[in-house]
Amino acid sequence: MNFNKRSLASPLLALALLASPTLAEGTAVAVEVADVSEGVTSAVVRLPGTVISTRDAMIATEISGRLTWVAQVGQQVAAGDAVARIDDHRLQLQLRDNEAEIARLEADIQYNQRQIGRLEKLAITNNMAQSELDQVRSQLEMLLQQQRIAEVARDRTRYDLELAQVRAPFPGVVASREMMTGEYTNIGAAIVRLVDTQALEVSVNAPLRAAHFNELTAEVQVEAGDRRAMAPIRGMVPVGDSRSRMMELRLAIPAGNWLIGEAVTVEIPDGETGSALSVPRDALVLRDKEAYVYTVSAEGTAVKVPVQPLAGRGSMIAVDGELNRDDQVVVRGAERLQEGQQVRITQGNLAGVWP
Repeated sequence: MNFNKRSLASPLLALALLASPTLAEGTAVAVEVADVSEGVTSAVVRLPGTVISTRDAMIATEISGRLTWVAQVGQQVAAGDAVARIDDHRLQLQLRDNEAEIARLEADIQYNQRQIGRLEKLAITNNMAQSELDQVRSQLEMLLQQQRIAEVARDRTRYDLELAQVRAPFPGVVASREMMTGEYTNIGAAIVRLVDTQALEVSVNAPLRAAHFNELTAEVQVEAGDRRAMAPIRGMVPVGDSRSRMMELRLAIPAGNWLIGEAVTVEIPDGETGSALSVPRDALVLRDKEAYVYTVSAEGTAVKVPVQPLAGRGSMIAVDGELNRDDQVVVRGAERLQEGQQVRITQGNLAGVWP
């Protein structure tokens, strides 16, 4: 008897629970919404790009000699720091020889100057002394020219001694070593590859026709995985060949979130601009080759609205679908919604703004 009462009471209890306002309200899914806005958009083409450094150089030596030290791969250097050293013993000896030659010439110059002083006194009364005076003056002038040549040779040796320290022309990281310690290097031979990891750009090849719809300083979207950023067009080369019909664009990007050599996707305008409705990217649901958003009906239920994604800009993306400006779309909780499901809008209302 007790078992039958409990069996009969269970369906009644379930119906009472479903009829309870508190529990019915608890079945609604909590969501956050944002307004549909209107902005300017255009047809776009998504193209592969590559992150590169604007300063990527093979650092070569300007003198020949044996390498006594080469910076390690991965070493960070500042502008002016040494990345390699060349044995400068021969140059040190050459500098001593240059200085000795200058000292010898200075001694000869001083002697000739004293000789000129003596001959000038004798030349007043002696014609022979006048002829000798002219000869000594000529010798002095030649010695002075030889002194200038010797000083130039000394300065060149000093300059070569400075070049024995192969220095970085810009800050960066040593990406590779082309020569090792102990090897003999010749003038112009590359020693290390230096890459500035803070001066970044994106290189992308775009259809030549895109030159009509893009201009310098215009911003386009760059993305890699879940990272997105707006990057201005720094340079454009509207020159293509007869085969590819492609041109190169360079986009300026900040350092920090990108790695040199990383593959990115770039959205380039590829048509005339026009007006379109836009929603936050978080509102867009992509499943089974279908794109849609959820709006909230007057009865508080989820309404599925198929859309066609268009151009993206920052956190917003233009869409084409049965939407109106100032409609509210679900931006949090849309991934677990179903058509007609009861929803409850939370206080975290996000205002959609087209940048």
